[in-house]
Amino acid sequence: MSADEKMINFTIGPVQGFIGQARRTRDLWSGSFLLSYLSGCAMAEIRRLKGSIKVPSVKEDHLLSWIENDGKGMPPRIGTLPNRFMASADNPAVAARCAAERVKGQWKNIADCVWKKYVEDVADHGKNTQEIWRRQVDNFWEIHWSVGAMDGMEARKNWRFYREWADGRPTIEGGDHCTIMSEWQEISGYVRATDRKKQDDFWRMLRRNTGGMDLRSDERLSAIALIKRMFPSVSKDAIGWDVNADTWPSTLYVAAIPWLRSVIESDSGSANMYAEKAHLYAKHIKRKGVAEQIFNWNDQPHARNASDPFLEIDANFYYTTSLRNPRSTPLDGTPEEGDEPEDVRSRREELIGSLERLYEKYGKPSPFYAMLLMDGDSMGKLIRDRGEDVSRALASFAEDVEHVVHENLGVLVYAGGDDVLAMLPVERAMSCAYRLSVDFTRSFKAHGMDATISAGMVFASHRVPLRSVMREAHSILDDIAKDENGRGSIAVSVLKGSGRYCRWVSSWSGAVSPETSEVVLERLAKKLGEKEEHASSFFYRFRELLLMLSGEQQWRPGMFFDLSHLEGLDVEELMLAEYLNALEHRSELTEEVRTRAMGYVRDLLSVSRRNPGPEYGMETGSEICADGMLLVKFLSQKGVSE
Repeated sequence: MSADEKMINFTIGPVQGFIGQARRTRDLWSGSFLLSYLSGCAMAEIRRLKGSIKVPSVKEDHLLSWIENDGKGMPPRIGTLPNRFMASADNPAVAARCAAERVKGQWKNIADCVWKKYVEDVADHGKNTQEIWRRQVDNFWEIHWSVGAMDGMEARKNWRFYREWADGRPTIEGGDHCTIMSEWQEISGYVRATDRKKQDDFWRMLRRNTGGMDLRSDERLSAIALIKRMFPSVSKDAIGWDVNADTWPSTLYVAAIPWLRSVIESDSGSANMYAEKAHLYAKHIKRKGVAEQIFNWNDQPHARNASDPFLEIDANFYYTTSLRNPRSTPLDGTPEEGDEPEDVRSRREELIGSLERLYEKYGKPSPFYAMLLMDGDSMGKLIRDRGEDVSRALASFAEDVEHVVHENLGVLVYAGGDDVLAMLPVERAMSCAYRLSVDFTRSFKAHGMDATISAGMVFASHRVPLRSVMREAHSILDDIAKDENGRGSIAVSVLKGSGRYCRWVSSWSGAVSPETSEVVLERLAKKLGEKEEHASSFFYRFRELLLMLSGEQQWRPGMFFDLSHLEGLDVEELMLAEYLNALEHRSELTEEVRTRAMGYVRDLLSVSRRNPGPEYGMETGSEICADGMLLVKFLSQKGVSE
């Protein structure tokens, strides 16, 4: 049998359907970790049968090593194995079937652990709950594999190992649907229109089993969503690792990280007194260990403060807007329904007053965070041409990903193969993405290959549902960065509570100053925040001027204006005139101010022109967008004024 005939191409899906449909960051982590873990189980089974993994390189992969050692030793914190891999075995068909069976068995074991701990004793109060559970658990995963070289896989597609399961799953499930994964039926089996009380009673009993704040009163979940949510609580029995889900930071916590660092390093006494008072009035808010994921890195001067009580409370208690809402931020004694008693309201006002005093000294934390999604460009062709070299380059890149993310005060959710998923504070996000893109290209150069990675980044208000943020990140990465602008690009979207504020795209070279390697948008935002030699009206007035000059009727985020029909138009002079006009009501227009304004306008214009990826050529042309300027404005304020 030739080497090509021994090849196995193995894929587990759906990816976005499992990971992206999440309400909490804990769900996001659970989904990405479980998918990576199941892929690792398939790899481990092939290696048990004397096969080898060709792509990705798994020689030093912590997760796979931990799986093969039956969960002994230090457990991995994040998923590092992709859902698709290439392997080789002397009997490839047998190895692939055994790998698929191993995935099926491990998934069923995890599902059974959740069922027994949380669902089994309330299932009789549902309507066909066990039948719904089994149908969903048995039919969720789509495992594809084929034997032969990659070209054969793509030509013949893959045949489906779970065909007999898929035949038992309806295309669209009936009944009331899951409040998170909307294509799946929720497991009580009741229809709310006719059996509201029975449905509510079922979920009330199930919530008593979950305890704490693991299941919200408005959540009615499918088997798949409930497994993702409760997996950390059964992980010891399911996979041998006792996951502490409370240590996983929320989006609000990530948004507040720079503010938390500033407060704790300047006035830890007042901050910790506030935290102790919050603990006294709300005993459920302790998040022991959450700060260690961000603040406990040896190369960071604030590492010693990771155990401060102020850094280990529910993030809602950092925001007065959340603290004013009893539903999102309950205190001890807050009823599930109705108004709070007078003594509870008094404690709430006391906490709000203490928090506002911290705001007076250190400003407010941003209510926005960044979701970063990165994916290597044209990896399929590179793998076909130089599979093992690609594998080594990706392994080299992966070695430093977590360090780079943490260096920028972020949280790494997933890093496997050429994929990265991370959450970051607003002010460090774009620099982090650029650093990762440089490291990616450098890793491939070291192995004699040219390769780029593209990014989709969403700056999102904590009010925007997480699944909407993930959907936007995938959309701008695939449709805007890669397809519309070309490989080696970054697309950025800002999602406010009111909707999409702006959407910007550029090649990496167009986003970064060639002299300093700074991200131009972040540099401009910093200047804007420091000088205050601007009027907010400029950004909107210039957008309206572009709209008028182009002849378009209405602006929409991400829109480029073609001004090629306006012969002799000097856009830079026009922008400078508008900028100075906005300044004259705020400061004296000295020569120094004019010179500084000219440099600033040139930089603004550089991030407003189209900057396509290398396959589309580097000519910026006459197309201009307003979104670069709007993004600068947003970054300068960090969303605090929303």
